[in-house]
Amino acid sequence: MGVVQKILGKAEFKDNKSEYLVIEFNKNSWVHIQNNSIRIEMTLKEFTHFASCVIDSANKLIEYKQL
Repeated sequence: MGVVQKILGKAEFKDNKSEYLVIEFNKNSWVHIQNNSIRIEMTLKEFTHFASCVIDSANKLIEYKQL
């Protein structure tokens, strides 16, 4: 476990086995993405790349589904 410096985001899911998803910025510039089942550790550079991919994917889905 690292020292949490800032909670970057939290999503709660009512109808999902994973009850929540938390994104934490930790000491030494590690980012943790975790919920009640998993924990993923990334460097700040890896997280920035991952987040960009998620944003791009969301935009493509919005365009595809015309949301």
